[in-house]
Amino acid sequence: MPKYSVVIPSTQQEVRIRPFVVKEEKILLVAMESQDPKQIANAIIDTIESCTEDKIETDKLTSYDVEYMFMQIRGKSVGETSTVNLKCQECNEDNEVTINIANIKVEGTVPSTRISITPQVTLEMKPPTYLQVADNEKIVGENASTMDRIFGLIAASIDGVLTDESRISFKDISANEATEFLESMTSDQFAKIRDYMESQPSLKHNVEYDCSSCGKHNKMTLEGMQDFF
Repeated sequence: MPKYSVVIPSTQQEVRIRPFVVKEEKILLVAMESQDPKQIANAIIDTIESCTEDKIETDKLTSYDVEYMFMQIRGKSVGETSTVNLKCQECNEDNEVTINIANIKVEGTVPSTRISITPQVTLEMKPPTYLQVADNEKIVGENASTMDRIFGLIAASIDGVLTDESRISFKDISANEATEFLESMTSDQFAKIRDYMESQPSLKHNVEYDCSSCGKHNKMTLEGMQDFF
């Protein structure tokens, strides 16, 4: 079976991947049909682990690591292109657009890991891992509100709180305490954290196409693995 080299975006570790086999594809399809975020996440991680020839720490992979590696494995397994339906920005007509998976890249750099919210308090940040997000009911739960998802992602991204006197590890405080801490912030302080979250690297690809219905030339950016299927 052929092997291909890819570089894990967050660590720059070069690893060899192989296409997935029918058994692995079947597990992926069953997971996708379940529409259960945890089952899908575990199937994707298992596929990456099985199809990577070199040792990797899957529990430390960020979301953009997983999305990039899975896209590369899928491209080598079922075809180098993916066809997506995109709505025209002028007439809202669906258009089939073919994307070369090899051209999809992770764009952006990890922002500063320290956010000063007051002269005495600094947050130590870290990108949450893919599994941290997938296992968090407040983020992926069926009944989670938009604010639940935002707070859940932010809480998973805070590593510690530094003061003049001590360092508090965020994983050592309860979910209620984390929520109270975030809710006590001013809008400006909270905006600094939102900026950090929105500045994370992500899977992106710019596409251009002429609408088959009205002829308008469309330009748009696809972002995140879900946009490419």
